[in-house]
Amino acid sequence: MKKFQKLLVAILAMLLVNIANALEIVDVRSDYWAGQEIVRAIQNGYIYVIDGNKFKPEETMTRSDFVTALLKVIQRQNEEVTQNTTFKDVDNLTPNKKSIVLSEQIRMAFGYPDKTFKPNLAINHNETMSFIANITKDDYVAGDITGFKDYKEIPLWAKRAWIKNVANGLYVNHPDVLSFTPNKDLTRAEAAVLFDRVANNLDKFKDIYRDLYNSAMNDEGEDDGFSFDKSTFIAENTLGLVPFATNNKVQIYDNKKVIETGNILIGTALNVVETRKDLVGHEYVFTAPNDVYTNEGTFLYPKGTEFYARVDKIGYSAWRSKAERSSIVFHKYSLPSGETYDMAAVPFTKDEKIVYVNDVKNPKKVKALTASKKSQKEYLIACAHQMMPLTEFNIKNGKTIYILLTSDMVLPQNDSYLQLRTRKSLLEEKDNDM
Repeated sequence: MKKFQKLLVAILAMLLVNIANALEIVDVRSDYWAGQEIVRAIQNGYIYVIDGNKFKPEETMTRSDFVTALLKVIQRQNEEVTQNTTFKDVDNLTPNKKSIVLSEQIRMAFGYPDKTFKPNLAINHNETMSFIANITKDDYVAGDITGFKDYKEIPLWAKRAWIKNVANGLYVNHPDVLSFTPNKDLTRAEAAVLFDRVANNLDKFKDIYRDLYNSAMNDEGEDDGFSFDKSTFIAENTLGLVPFATNNKVQIYDNKKVIETGNILIGTALNVVETRKDLVGHEYVFTAPNDVYTNEGTFLYPKGTEFYARVDKIGYSAWRSKAERSSIVFHKYSLPSGETYDMAAVPFTKDEKIVYVNDVKNPKKVKALTASKKSQKEYLIACAHQMMPLTEFNIKNGKTIYILLTSDMVLPQNDSYLQLRTRKSLLEEKDNDM
């Protein structure tokens, strides 16, 4: 069997060389470090040769060209555009306009704080990491990137994206494998390698950002209850749970509902949470105290939905080797029906302390904390203390806290709890039962 595998690898290698020669890429030698990935990128139509038969591997790539190629890799380039762009510098004359709007529509790209996209600007490594992290699954990753020589050069807003992508193997660093060069512009060769890694790891991407399956089938071929079919957008709703949340948008589709990043939910502790007794990996459970609806009356999730948080890391006293502060991170939620799905959230914090529901006496002061004029990423950093807050707290059983979503929360539609229904219809059902 091993001999056969070696033979197969050798044959594939020869085929790639022959294909490269057939493509006549005159500026990419057969022994070039990214040669095979470049060939595959051209074959799959992610990136094209330019100036006839040149690839120009060391040239940079624009932001609009990058999102156009990435949409092809995750097979979303043909999706229908259902919204207008909010980017001030994108109009009908902008190259790759559809790709830019699609990248905004699926929340892959958020642009700059001044509401621009800068389509013709060369994209750098930090920005590529951000785009990819935005559309990969939201399992919280407590990775360590301190082994890389230049990790301190990563800006605060891109730190979590690098941690997540390194854990998933979705990054490129050549020629020094111990350096990120985070602020360096991405070359076309690096892009080809990055796209190749994405294409080989589509299972790590959110299913709502892929259109690979016709039905919800798990590895055993059984229906797992979540439809991966292409979604049809229905409407945008507003979540009014917390008036001072910077983001209150909820996107309604025919097969799911998406509570966007930056919304704030409410959870009641089912067990005692105490900083000084925390252990890394310990799990806590919070529960929704009420049924949750949008302002428009769309039912989102029921009372009793459970939010699971685990201790990510612990800060110790400077004078005593005892736990003093800790970080808890929400990583999944479970419906009363038993269905469990991924989420990413942190407790809403201020001055390194968790904000409790009954502690908010002056919402205007809390609103100032949310930094509504900042970009979404800056807002999350301001509110969540670099996405991994070390806080000192005691949460008694029954205490209610605010939960800040650090990524979109997807609620599947099904017949048990998650149907599109209004308060009015529920009242009518109640009247009919009387």
